[in-house]
Amino acid sequence: MAYSLDTAGLSLYAIPVLWFTVQWPHAQKLVAASKALNTHPGDINCDPRMMIDWCNQKDVPQPVVERLRRLQSAHLNGVESFPFWMGTLIAANAFGVDAKTTNAVAAYLIVARCAYNYFYIYNDGKSRGMAGSRSLTWLSTNIACFFLLVKAANLLIAKSMM
Repeated sequence: MAYSLDTAGLSLYAIPVLWFTVQWPHAQKLVAASKALNTHPGDINCDPRMMIDWCNQKDVPQPVVERLRRLQSAHLNGVESFPFWMGTLIAANAFGVDAKTTNAVAAYLIVARCAYNYFYIYNDGKSRGMAGSRSLTWLSTNIACFFLLVKAANLLIAKSMM
């Protein structure tokens, strides 16, 4: 079966891909922290929110700790944003927003999230450009979701007025 932007429901596959983009920074943090602490990842995964504190207690170099903070922040932002993305894609599909539009926005969300993670994780705190790009990327994903939600709401209202 051939898929295209016109394939109905294709955008729903973006949900697990987006979930992966949210979890990737956490996995990177786990590996980087275990390396910095010279321990097995399973040993620190028992309380992953404490990794940065443990690194501070063990005198891990500050650049490593700062990178761990950025990884954690990217992960937490994704956890906060994921329900909005998922709800938007489900609503757009459920209320009949055209597949081409929904699929294009879904693809954009994936690409934008990867870019967001890059801008967040690899900004060493010295680049206002990367920080600004990260913020604009975050804003653009929200605008894309609102765009789809308004389309879904318009279709629902139009159906209720028939």
